[in-house]
Amino acid sequence: MILSDGSAELLHGGDLTYASAVFGEPDEPWQDLSTGISPWGYRAVNIPSDIWRDLPGSNRPLCEAAAEYYQTQPEFVVPLPGSQFAISHMPRLLAPATVALPAIGYAEHAKAWQQAGHRVVFYDCIAGLQSLAEQGALHSAVVINPNNPTAEVCPLTTIELLHGSLPGMVVVDEAFIDTLTLPSAVSLLPRCPRLCVLRSVGKFFGLAGIRLGFLLSSGDLPERMLQVLGPWAVSHPAQWMGERALKDKAWQLAHKLRLRDAQQQLQKILQQVARDRFTLANGGLFFTLRGSWKPLMVLHQTLAESGIYTRWCYWPEPNEAGGTPPAWLRIGLPADGGVRMAQALKTITFSE
Repeated sequence: MILSDGSAELLHGGDLTYASAVFGEPDEPWQDLSTGISPWGYRAVNIPSDIWRDLPGSNRPLCEAAAEYYQTQPEFVVPLPGSQFAISHMPRLLAPATVALPAIGYAEHAKAWQQAGHRVVFYDCIAGLQSLAEQGALHSAVVINPNNPTAEVCPLTTIELLHGSLPGMVVVDEAFIDTLTLPSAVSLLPRCPRLCVLRSVGKFFGLAGIRLGFLLSSGDLPERMLQVLGPWAVSHPAQWMGERALKDKAWQLAHKLRLRDAQQQLQKILQQVARDRFTLANGGLFFTLRGSWKPLMVLHQTLAESGIYTRWCYWPEPNEAGGTPPAWLRIGLPADGGVRMAQALKTITFSE
């Protein structure tokens, strides 16, 4: 799907019903690598029965656990029923203005800002965002760090400069940052009150199903978001599970090592595919191949026909030289070390 303004959007990611309708049911169950969610999730046993029966009480323990994990202050933390809640509702809390968003990125950001009446302008890279800010063309900006799906990273120095130069909010979506050594923008919160950082428990912890995320800000946005949330917005089981996952440092360390091994295995496979055809970028919980859309579509289709579903998107306009437009193929970490993928790739034939 292409947005009305011409920017590219991710196509049918995570929709296995769509995949089955287009490619048919695979011989083996679908291996869904389209979501970027960790293939291994945090598990807690013996959940007390009252957690299911009773309404949640104070979320203070969860906020304190999140503050320790994200290395910030509990009063800066707002638990959410998924970071998607903030993406959808936060633009409505702000007066309509001009906001910059990545042209290639999670499309729900642009959708929410547009629906809230803001004027959206797109940037194709961080340098482009800086240029827009220097021209005085912006009120607010959204940065996805690392970007999904391009894996581009915005340095903290740039984020702080944006906060200083823009009169509005700087929103940093860090849903995929946990597995990277990239420093978090959370460290800037004490001196940047118009900065908002979004974090997700779903991706790194493999807990997308409990719908838990966080908005972190030192300004007045947390209070306004709390008014929108209302009581009991985050379920009791999500609070209970989230608190334990955020506190379990031994599991987190072991999980990072397991994910690192999975990254190395997948990178080795994809480097053989990329060669001189595509560029390869590491987003932590996913890798992204970038290149001409035709060979990438062949790769997407070949994998799908083998029961491996990936996320594909493309830029709708021809490039300056009049050639085919670029595309991106995002591939999450497989739990099998890439065995099925390596087998599927033996049959692939690319055509330009």
